[in-house]
Amino acid sequence: MNFEKAKKLLTQLSVFYFLLAAMIFFVAGDGFRHEIVNGSALSPSSVIGEIVDGMVVEQRLPLGADHVEALNLQVATFGRQNTGILHVDIYGEDGTLISSAQGRLEDMGDNQVIRFSFAESLDGMRKQYSTVKIWSEGCQPGNAITVYYGNGIQAGKYTLQKGIASEDLYQVDGTSGSGTLCAYFNGYNDLIFYKVYWPLILFVYAAVAVVIRRWWNQAKQGKCNPLTTFYAMVVQYGFLTRQLVSRDFKTKYKRSLLGVGWSILNPLLTMLVQYVVFSTLFSNGTKNYPVYLLTGIVFFNFFNEAINMGMTSITSNAALIKKVYMPKYIYPVSRVFSSLINLGTSLIPLLAVMLLTRTWPKWSLLLLVFDILCLVVFVMGMSLILSTCMTFFQDTLFLWGVVSMIWMYLTPIFYMDTIIPEKFLALYHMNPMYQYINFARICIIDGISPNPISYLWCILTAVVVFAIGVSVFRKNQNRFVLYL
Repeated sequence: MNFEKAKKLLTQLSVFYFLLAAMIFFVAGDGFRHEIVNGSALSPSSVIGEIVDGMVVEQRLPLGADHVEALNLQVATFGRQNTGILHVDIYGEDGTLISSAQGRLEDMGDNQVIRFSFAESLDGMRKQYSTVKIWSEGCQPGNAITVYYGNGIQAGKYTLQKGIASEDLYQVDGTSGSGTLCAYFNGYNDLIFYKVYWPLILFVYAAVAVVIRRWWNQAKQGKCNPLTTFYAMVVQYGFLTRQLVSRDFKTKYKRSLLGVGWSILNPLLTMLVQYVVFSTLFSNGTKNYPVYLLTGIVFFNFFNEAINMGMTSITSNAALIKKVYMPKYIYPVSRVFSSLINLGTSLIPLLAVMLLTRTWPKWSLLLLVFDILCLVVFVMGMSLILSTCMTFFQDTLFLWGVVSMIWMYLTPIFYMDTIIPEKFLALYHMNPMYQYINFARICIIDGISPNPISYLWCILTAVVVFAIGVSVFRKNQNRFVLYL
């Protein structure tokens, strides 16, 4: 190993590390200081009737945030211009009035979600429930509005019924209804992550530096370790890796009239087909469904393609492996990089659909660098594991076909996770592809930074799977030639 070149390479990686950390910190902004909390409501199924003077509508709702700023309520005007005042009072668990808001009926449109902002935020009540009381002033029959209620989640023409406890049903003048009001609170939670961010960044850097220092000393003694392996891939075999990437990329589109154009057309055509099929079933309540759908397709296609290519990278290069010595990990790694080129071209139609649907790019798009980097590391780990399995067990190819199909349906590509039963959500969110795709959608559609937990999930899944992949591959690579 050339230690001068290795030192230069490590310096470049250090600079990239701190530039990436700085970019994330400044682009994330308030995302590391506050977590926006938007409650959710069941899909509207009907209305409760006119809210006239003397009538009181009650609903028990969780506040769900450290600082609650507003209540959102979906109303209906019966298609007419009404006059009067709609009052919203918020009572605490002890029955005391803690806040109130009001709105003029003439300012409310039909089937709109009206935001009732509080003069002061409700603080320190995150785990408490409130009682929302709605009443009117100056509203008589024929001159009043109503509010929607629901008892399930609408998925196109189907409704997924939700079990609602009796105490959570809405009440009109003390009589329970048959669902819950389409109402939810807005607010934010305080985060301290921005205070520990740079100490954490420096701690990770110092910890890695200690490990690399140990590997450096071992390399001087002629011992092989991950540092020497990484150096060999980047410097010693860098040209070969680039040639393999180029070969895989060119081979994929060999004798194709459109060539690389298929990287652009494929996700677009897939989106169009799935949009026609699933838009009536799952687009209800989904913000900008075309971008939502295409983001899931682009990221999952990269995951699936890279693993399919990486899984067969050893067996398909058997002749080369038997004749020429080179580190075997180069083969699955080069396959992942060639798929990464396809991901880059697939982002072009995604950007085009964003512009067509007026989802204007924001600074949060820069955070996709972090998301894609973690996804690439995760996919490399998976490719190392599966390429090892494929070498010893040819049935791995067929088993992965089944697993990848199940994985696709367990990932919210064309549907929202709101249709998943609440008791399974925690387990469902442990799906790594859910984390990567959800991270991208927040950056692209919402234009904000995901919460710190999303960053930690992405890093954790990437590092753990990659570490397992490297360990499995290193222990078995010397036996590959016996099975090729």
